Amino acid sequence: MSFPHKIAEERRWRVLDFLEMAPCHSLNDDIIRTMFREAGFPIDVVSLDDDLDHLERYDCVMITRYRLDHGRYLSVVKLTIEGQQTWQCERRIPGVVARRPL
Repeated sequence: MSFPHKIAEERRWRVLDFLEMAPCHSLNDDIIRTMFREAGFPIDVVSLDDDLDHLERYDCVMITRYRLDHGRYLSVVKLTIEGQQTWQCERRIPGVVARRPL
């Protein structure tokens, strides 16, 4: 398994971790990027979008996209029961670490 793949797996788990800590288990994508930056792990827009799409594909998150002015969108990401199980390492999905990172 390649190093970039391992980084992506941990990053996806951290998205679930941020959502678990959030009130109502939901955050918008800008806040998630800010949380990564504050934690010392900057993430670009494309990588986060890819990670969120991956987590949505496996029912870990539910994404609601709101259209803003000038063709911009705001994505609100909500943690699902399946996502909580994945975060707790009780449910294994491809592309997310199987145990909590240090």
